Amino acid sequence: MANIFPFRGLTYNRGKIDDFSRVVAPPYDVISPGHQAELYDRSPHNVVRIDFCRDADPYETVPQRFREWQQDGTLVPEDAPAIYYLSQEYRLRDGIPRERRGFIALTALEDFGGGIHGHEATLAEPKEDRLKLMLACNAQFSSILALYTDDKPTLTDALREHVRSREPKVEAALGEFGTSRLWAVTDPGLIGMVQDALSRQEVFIADGHHRYEAACGYRQRRLAERSGATGGEGFNRVMMYFANLKEEGVVILPTHRLVRELPETPVRELDEKLQNHFHVRAFPRNPGGRRQFLEALEHPDGGRRLLGASFKDDSRYLALRLRDPETMQRLAPEMSAELRGLDVTTLHVLVMEHILGVSTRNAVNTDAVAYTHDAEEALAEVEAGGCQAAFILNPPSAGEMIDVSLKGDKMPQKSTYFFPKLVTGLVIHKVEV
Repeated sequence: MANIFPFRGLTYNRGKIDDFSRVVAPPYDVISPGHQAELYDRSPHNVVRIDFCRDADPYETVPQRFREWQQDGTLVPEDAPAIYYLSQEYRLRDGIPRERRGFIALTALEDFGGGIHGHEATLAEPKEDRLKLMLACNAQFSSILALYTDDKPTLTDALREHVRSREPKVEAALGEFGTSRLWAVTDPGLIGMVQDALSRQEVFIADGHHRYEAACGYRQRRLAERSGATGGEGFNRVMMYFANLKEEGVVILPTHRLVRELPETPVRELDEKLQNHFHVRAFPRNPGGRRQFLEALEHPDGGRRLLGASFKDDSRYLALRLRDPETMQRLAPEMSAELRGLDVTTLHVLVMEHILGVSTRNAVNTDAVAYTHDAEEALAEVEAGGCQAAFILNPPSAGEMIDVSLKGDKMPQKSTYFFPKLVTGLVIHKVEV
């Protein structure tokens, strides 16, 4: 179960920053080099300069910059320990206004499998980067996104009512990530209510696995440096944003695969291999066929899930429905039934590895596989010759993510994309060491 705590977070000083939208940024792992340069140009105090610094030795220059921002009053601490109510208003492609509500607090670090569960495999390089940054700065610049389940929006309703008549401490608009509004809540009774509710909840990390594991590594380093730690030290805790899975504002978007390198296989031979394992429905590669293809994937007959595929040398779009689920059991007996049942697992294990001979275990570390959340973009990339194949997926449900997490399994990289991403720079946890 989750043990959470208020903290005196650092936020940008309203007296020095007249437009918070110029100093916040997306999470580091979705920032391209071009976007990084744009964020640098927005403000000399944009959080990207400490969270995703482009200096030659960021682990040396960032701590100095972070100290300067505190000394000159750019970043100021909260007067009293607080939890932070956060509202994110955003729109998807349908244009309908949506809101995700939640709160930021510190959470006691623990290994996965107790009260905190992860669902995604991690990579060594980004974990090492985040660990080095934490060791250099003794700070956590961005929150981990976590989910809990409550049939009633009791906590978020209470927090919203508490701040209803107050101006937000931070308000920032950031493109597709919508408008974020943050309030500090210092009322002891309300904080106690939130702590009590979360103490009975299991928590599931939706986004930020690398940062969570880096925080665990940071804790181990600090524990090795001292004896007699009580568990209440800042390095034993991590900044986490909690959202209620049952609320409508929690959205998972699909993540489609673009494969740039495929073995040379004649279309007829590939078609036969697919037919051996899937019921295949073909659509002509034209605007009308594309529309029907995407509609069929989103609303399959009989409710049975489909994979979509488009190959460079094939004039069709293909909707694939697995013939026999036992095929996956034969190919991946070491996996739980919950993990084997995911569309993304069928794609990676059966289609990409078994049929096409593409090792997805290595692909995440190379340019062989790219990712996009836009199905139209993925299909256009194939037709323009930018890649050999595109695979269109429906997103896993939150329930599927939880089932896999509770089994202790890990989904393939880029299996879930919770939207909107949390904005970096709203509040910072400075770790007292």
